[in-house]
Amino acid sequence: MKKPNPLLAAMGKGAEPEPVAIEAEMSVAEKPEKVTGKRAGQKHLGAYFDKGDPLLERVAILRARLDMTNSELIEHALNELWKRHEAGRAFGE
Repeated sequence: MKKPNPLLAAMGKGAEPEPVAIEAEMSVAEKPEKVTGKRAGQKHLGAYFDKGDPLLERVAILRARLDMTNSELIEHALNELWKRHEAGRAFGE
């Protein structure tokens, strides 16, 4: 239960009515599926760098030159790394 708002009480207004818990009354089959944003079904992959790290400037330059998003840059870099790794394994390195 929410605490009463002293400002609203001083103005003579009561607390806002609490929403009715309709979901609790629904059976599992009746509940609508959870709707999520545009990233539904995707997994986040990221990293943190110090503010002065030259890598941040390189990423910004590459993002501008290649007209890619951070996600596209990471995907491209990982694909290149994977190809290099697979080539190394093919030649016994």
